[in-house]
Amino acid sequence: MRIARLFVAIVIGISFLSGQVKPKISIMGGDNVPIIKQKISTILETVLLQMNRVAKGKGDLHNLRDMFTIEAFDVFTKYVTHNKPSTARKIYEPQMVERQHGEFFDIRSLTVNVDLGETEASQAQNLIMTFSKNCQISSVRSMLPNYDYEKMISEGSSAVDSLTRGLILDFLEQFRMAYNNKDIDYLQKVYSDEALIIVGTVLKEKGQSDDFSKMTLLTPSKVKLVQQTKAEYLEGLKTNAFKKNSFLNVRFEDIQVIQHEKFPEIYGITCQQLWNSATYSDKGYLFLMMDFRNVQEPIVHVRSWQPKAFDDGTYVGIYDFDVVSYGK
Repeated sequence: MRIARLFVAIVIGISFLSGQVKPKISIMGGDNVPIIKQKISTILETVLLQMNRVAKGKGDLHNLRDMFTIEAFDVFTKYVTHNKPSTARKIYEPQMVERQHGEFFDIRSLTVNVDLGETEASQAQNLIMTFSKNCQISSVRSMLPNYDYEKMISEGSSAVDSLTRGLILDFLEQFRMAYNNKDIDYLQKVYSDEALIIVGTVLKEKGQSDDFSKMTLLTPSKVKLVQQTKAEYLEGLKTNAFKKNSFLNVRFEDIQVIQHEKFPEIYGITCQQLWNSATYSDKGYLFLMMDFRNVQEPIVHVRSWQPKAFDDGTYVGIYDFDVVSYGK
């Protein structure tokens, strides 16, 4: 009887400890920078272990602060707080991708399981963590599904265009994570105060100052003007989507990127957006017109979402808007 009880106690102990075992990281690639590769592996193992401990109510993320930049630590903290992620594997073999000639390194496909609440979706999410060459985590993002990163980069017409396309993909991953994190501060930062917001087939104009885009070339049959401030738009997100749902599953697929013919720092991004939450689900087409004059802080000047194409089979696009007041 004592032996049986001892055996049960040992099994329970092993089961408890297994949730606390540090995940093993075996990075693929990066053989030209072995010291950086080893440091990144060690840091990742520590971060993922602490993440697991927090999910069980036992860890403290502040112990990791020095491993992140201020912005990346804020994103990671919000992600862990809102989504309660834990490791999906004991051994990870993520791909290491060099960026900007060795200034940064992406560690891709770190699969974690998140708490979905009442939302019907897959628990598994793939994270990307970007490290500087000093081995500090500078970005934490939610990986976009079903796209070829290298192919999109190669479609650039110049070195600058290719670099910007990489930044666009980074932005979309951060943009997606902002919805997972219910991060109003991030959305406040990336939307221009004079942005045009289109919801469905209704255009909502914000602000009447020296607008970046003062007019739309969409015909009245396609769109109707409605006044709405930026504060009202973000407040709607906070009080409806964010407050009423424990988890928002937002996906971007079929991503297309177009560089403006006259203004090379202006890009149009079109993709299919799939939104799934406990209270609401939809599928439609998202268009963003973005300004990359400041590549460190790109901003969105136009956001359009429509459930289906117009009667003529078209969607809102970059040349539906007249770009004015475009100063350096």
